[in-house]
Amino acid sequence: MKFLIASLGDFERWKEVKYRFGEETSVGPSTLTILQKHINPDWTVIVLSDTIGKDFSSLEALREDIKNRVLDFLDRIGAGREVDIIIVPGIGEFSHGTFKGSAMDTYYYLLYNFVHILPTSGPIEVHFDITHGLNYITLLVYRALKELLGILAIGDPVRFVAYNSDPFVPKVTKELTINVIEEGRIEPQPLSEPLPDFNKYIFPNSNDKKDIGKRNKELKNKLKVFKFLREKQRPLEAWIGSVVLGLPLMFIENFPNKKELEEVVEEVLNEWENAIEISDKLVQRTLKLERGFGVLEKILFQVKVLEKYLPQNPPSIDNLYKVSNQIFRGATKERVNTELGKIEDRAIKYVSLGLFPDWMLLRDFFWRQDANRNIVRRNLLAHAGFEMNVTEVKIEGWKVKDANHETRNHVFLRYCKNVKRNIEIEISKALKEGL
Repeated sequence: MKFLIASLGDFERWKEVKYRFGEETSVGPSTLTILQKHINPDWTVIVLSDTIGKDFSSLEALREDIKNRVLDFLDRIGAGREVDIIIVPGIGEFSHGTFKGSAMDTYYYLLYNFVHILPTSGPIEVHFDITHGLNYITLLVYRALKELLGILAIGDPVRFVAYNSDPFVPKVTKELTINVIEEGRIEPQPLSEPLPDFNKYIFPNSNDKKDIGKRNKELKNKLKVFKFLREKQRPLEAWIGSVVLGLPLMFIENFPNKKELEEVVEEVLNEWENAIEISDKLVQRTLKLERGFGVLEKILFQVKVLEKYLPQNPPSIDNLYKVSNQIFRGATKERVNTELGKIEDRAIKYVSLGLFPDWMLLRDFFWRQDANRNIVRRNLLAHAGFEMNVTEVKIEGWKVKDANHETRNHVFLRYCKNVKRNIEIEISKALKEGL
């Protein structure tokens, strides 16, 4: 699937100019038409700042004003209406109005929208045009895109191309060439950020310390996201660590609840939007989105991307091999498969003797009573999470025909319930501190 994403500024002020891309030429105020013709995207996404809005009667009216004007512009240049329009929160003082808030709201708002727009399955090409972009907003579009595409690339091929035209010089420029300034395949880059403390999700945008303290306390008492974090932060960080560190059993057992994530993300965004104050020629964002909100959005996107690889729980060795081969790469995948191979080989010996033991510790399964019984983080990670003191194994009985090839489908693994919390703590620490 092909996406064309364009970051635009004040489009109504642009002059007509001749653009060239390869052998194709086009005359108009924007690169959008010629890029659509050349790329033939399945969908187009346009990003604009709300600072070009002129209707200050409400937040909805401000956005609707911009949307209607940009749709008229698209009709005029023949770019069509098959688009998503993202109107991001901007800042600055202009002749028509003043917009106050945190510049980083743009980034978090972009993450939120891209999480809902980008497909999460199948090969994708993203073409990004920065020709008409508005200063820092273009940089934040690029950042949000590249981070989410890195997550998307865990499961499917992702290609990224960025464009920019030659500079326009009034009374001098006769033709502008559109240049490819970046092109290549996106390498998989799973989320590796831990969840921050509770002040880093949504916060008062104020210089008044008394006001900050009061509103921050109100937010923490009011919003369900903080109750969610108190219960889920450690399991979520263990899941983040499972993907980046190569721990397939933790990946399966701690797979997050997508609906819960969607609800808390929506709650935070709604609270932020409801606190935007609009009056005559003034937009004041009294709350600001913070890093933790961005991490929650990226967890949600990673869940959407990887949920198709989630097998039944408890998983069989065959299921764990599949997870490893689908989401891990290089040395990480080899380490996981090596550890699974050791368990499978031992299970084959049991089955060959007609033995089908119920749940037991790997320590007992391997007859290793002399093994160190302390949970050591380095040991846990070195064995891809299959540490002898914390992992249990079971072989279900079946009518065996070929033990060498069938056994992997009948051997199941799980973590011991009474030490699961300890395992999560160690993985969370590894995510924050390293090995």
